[in-house]
Amino acid sequence: MRTFIAIELERDVREYLQSVQTEAQGLCRRGNFTPVDNLHLTLHFLGEVEESDLEYLQDAMYEAALRNRPFRLTLGQVGFFPRGSRGILWAGLEKSQPLQRLFSTLEKALEQQGFAREKKGLSPHITLGREVEPQRSFADVQKAVVVQPMTVEVRKISLMESVRKGPKLVYEPLFRQELGKR
Repeated sequence: MRTFIAIELERDVREYLQSVQTEAQGLCRRGNFTPVDNLHLTLHFLGEVEESDLEYLQDAMYEAALRNRPFRLTLGQVGFFPRGSRGILWAGLEKSQPLQRLFSTLEKALEQQGFAREKKGLSPHITLGREVEPQRSFADVQKAVVVQPMTVEVRKISLMESVRKGPKLVYEPLFRQELGKR
């Protein structure tokens, strides 16, 4: 099963980000835009894991969540990871010590359970679209699409499975762990 550990977003945040996506789409030729229900913040991409690994993942998430209290994040501006004339469109998040701490404690707990650390570290963003091709330039989209500094409540972390249902990719929670709770 293909998995990742994420911060799920509240419905109001996802709906707001969908309006940001729609605005960006009007400035783009094409792109594979993330369905509203799939919008999330990835903390650690695991890739393929065996069902027998789930208990170890839950233990690692429990250890990390126990050492972190709920906190808030603030949405930042849109950006791109360019790949030629196309790229990944994302909404950023303002710098956050609690998020960095959560990421670090999760990485240590996963490593203790035998999982590899994230090679790239943490680059907090919410993917709005892949293979996005702007009409003019990435900079034009970034200037035109203004993201309001909306608050994102972080109360739990989730182990998500990426499941193909027909032509759609759906992210389903397998396990959730509240922050700061035994």
